Parts: sequence; structure tokens; C-alpha cells
Amino acid sequence: MTSTNLRTFIESIKAKPLIGILIISAFYFFGIIGILSNYSNWFIEKTAFNLSLSFIILLIYQEKYSWSLLWSFSFCFLIGFLAEYLGVNFGLIFGNYIYPDTLGPQIGGVPIIIGVNWFLITFCVASLIFPLKWNSILKIIFATILTVLIDVLIEPVAMELNFWNWENDQVPFQNYVGWAVISFLIFCFYYFIKLQIKNEVAKVLLIWQVVFFAILNLLLIS
Repeated sequence: MTSTNLRTFIESIKAKPLIGILIISAFYFFGIIGILSNYSNWFIEKTAFNLSLSFIILLIYQEKYSWSLLWSFSFCFLIGFLAEYLGVNFGLIFGNYIYPDTLGPQIGGVPIIIGVNWFLITFCVASLIFPLKWNSILKIIFATILTVLIDVLIEPVAMELNFWNWENDQVPFQNYVGWAVISFLIFCFYYFIKLQIKNEVAKVLLIWQVVFFAILNLLLIS
């Protein structure tokens, strides 16, 4: 496929956001079903693939591509990955924890996909909060709080599914403080460079992330 044909194909898909919404919905829905089934290990092993697919779909349905989008992803990936590296190797920022090999290839003990996941969560949260007619500081603070609350949902499920393991199997309060600090910096950067978020699937992806971890908390952890 030539670059022109590829561009045409992407534009045709982009014009039909329902396709992206259905793909994301199907993957998260069947992910929940699969993890709760006897084939849970197979579905858990596909987590990195699911996150990668979500990232690609999110990019496809971004209305406009710009340098601010590239800088946003780069900053988010780097600060998120660096924070995780310091946490895994030195117990800084989040506390003492390790990543097994569940989430795929690693650098310095941190799965590469984790940097992408930081962008997925913060970009989707920003797509919900930033368009609101609020004071800029209030939007950044509220986006930060929402991101931390999402992590509250994620942590018990992540440990149960062996995404990462905390020392003594306890999530320290330091982790949530760390999430607040890193998220706050990311949202400040998004706002500072005036990231334009016009994305038909971002809010749907955010909803499915919340639904995914909420249901697994109820049915897997309880």
C-alpha cells in the first residue's frame, strides 16, 4: 500500500468514528468477559496489545495532527516512564513495586507500554475536562483528581492480574500522591502548549477504562 493509499484509507476510516467506537467497545467488553472466564491468562497476556490498539485508534480519530500533539505525547511518555523507572528501581515517587513480564517488553524494569498508558489516560481525561467553560486552574486540578480516582480503580485489579506487584501487597498512599503530582504536571503541559483535543473516541475510551476496572473490582476482587 502506497503512502497516498494509506492516507486515503485512514481518512475514510476517520470519517466513520462509529467504527473506532465499536472496535474499542468490543475489545474492552470481551476483555472483561475473557478475564472472568477460564481463559483469563490468554486475555491478560493480550493487555499490551489492547493498549497499543487503543492508542492507534485514538490517534486515527484525532481530528487534527499538530506539533502540540507530538510534544504532548513525548512529554507525557517521558515523564510517565521516568517516574515509573524511579519508582521501580529506587522506590521514589510512587513507592516500592515491581513489574513482572505481563505487560510486555521492558526497559530498566518498566514496560514500554506504560508510557503509552500514561498518555491514554491523561489524554482521555483532558478530552472530557478541558472543553468545559471553567477556570484553567480548576480544570487542571479537576483533571488531576479524576486521574487519581481512576488509579484507585486500577490498583486492586492490576495486582490481581499481575500487571505490577507492590511491596507487602499494599498500595501506599505515596502512590496516589505520586499520581497526583505527575498528572498535574502533564495537564499543566497540555494546557501550556494549548493541546487541541478534538477526538470522537477519546471519551468512549475513557468510559470503557472506568467500566473495565469498576466491573473487575466488583466481580474479581470482591
